[in-house]
Amino acid sequence: MFSKRVTILVCLAALLLLALIPTSAQEDISGELKFIYWGSTVEDAARWQTFVDMFNAEYPDVTVTLIGVPGDNWSAYLNGTATLIAGGEQPDLIWVATEGVRLLVSLGLLRPFDDLIERDGAELQEFFDDVEPSLLNSFVVDGQTYMFPYSWNNMVVHMNLDRLAEVGLELPPADWTRDEFLEYAKALTEDADGDGTPEKYGFALGIGGMFTMLPFVFANDTTIVSDDFCAPNVTDPGVIEALQFMYDMIYVYKVSPGPSNTMDLYESFRNGSIAMFGAGRWPIGNMLANDFTNFDIQLWPGNPNQKTIFGVDGFGIFTTSQNPEAAWAWTKFMTGKVPQDALIGSPESPLSNIPARRSTAEMLSQYPPSNYQIFYGSLQGNMELVPSPARFNEMENIFVRYTGLIFADEMGVEEAMQAAQAELDNVVTC
Repeated sequence: MFSKRVTILVCLAALLLLALIPTSAQEDISGELKFIYWGSTVEDAARWQTFVDMFNAEYPDVTVTLIGVPGDNWSAYLNGTATLIAGGEQPDLIWVATEGVRLLVSLGLLRPFDDLIERDGAELQEFFDDVEPSLLNSFVVDGQTYMFPYSWNNMVVHMNLDRLAEVGLELPPADWTRDEFLEYAKALTEDADGDGTPEKYGFALGIGGMFTMLPFVFANDTTIVSDDFCAPNVTDPGVIEALQFMYDMIYVYKVSPGPSNTMDLYESFRNGSIAMFGAGRWPIGNMLANDFTNFDIQLWPGNPNQKTIFGVDGFGIFTTSQNPEAAWAWTKFMTGKVPQDALIGSPESPLSNIPARRSTAEMLSQYPPSNYQIFYGSLQGNMELVPSPARFNEMENIFVRYTGLIFADEMGVEEAMQAAQAELDNVVTC
């Protein structure tokens, strides 16, 4: 979530950016838009209000009503949204990521953009030319486009450079292997009193549930569902091996804290108690807000495939929208350079996602990490979109529940995945 400091800085930046927006009124677009977003705090609402104000500078006759839906992850947010709609709410727009698109499409809740793209193609071409095709393709379902990419995240390894220097290590090469990664993790783990519980760990999985685990699975050239999203695949030997490796990092190699450890991940990374962890760009704001800059990032290690995960978010228009033209105007507006540049934040408090636009992503050079190019640059490498079947929220809950039992040392990997597969057989279907 965004801090008050970030929100204030973004709002100040927005006031400057408003001057760049054409002031000619779009008199043919008017009415109300109900917009659902993930969040429940005053700061969350203030952040989206900043973009509403930008939008209203160009479309003054559109009233945007913000509807925040809380949740600890995308699954909880989607469940909350479903409950809201079942209760009679009729929203026009939703901010949602890859994880929720097939669910909404399967329920007939999202309208495709294809006819609108054909109509406004010339206007949109500059945006299409500035965005990596894999981001655009992430919202194509059964040959139809349902959203445009707004921002996104991938999984990379964050590294505390002070800790690397302490043990005589440099940033690893981009093509490092999982064996090399494990050697780094061992070298960066410190058990000074020899009691079997390290004071300093080499690695921590990170915050993000299933998303943070899957790069190890993808590196084994497999995934947890079939390519057509019609069947679960969690008993695949590559999945089993990847989960066993994560378990072994905790209990065999003892280079990673277990789930019962109460360390605060970001604080522990800043003070060196954790030397490396997996995440996207989302921790950057926390690091810089706490004046910690001596860190860098590297691509996910291969085993031998050097593949990582990415997820994309954007804005979907509900089929039940009472104002589809205004909703389409919002969608196009948020692909523009002014909102995209605002997404960067400020040098003191950058925001947490990677912009969809390639040109805007170059502005990340203003901030640490030095190796920032691999955020957007990774899209030209070996990337896998987060597996998102129609019942993603149920799939993730099952997978996270059983992997939680594994990492708590309450269930063996094969036993847990056999049980998960049995449950997922009723969820991941066509």
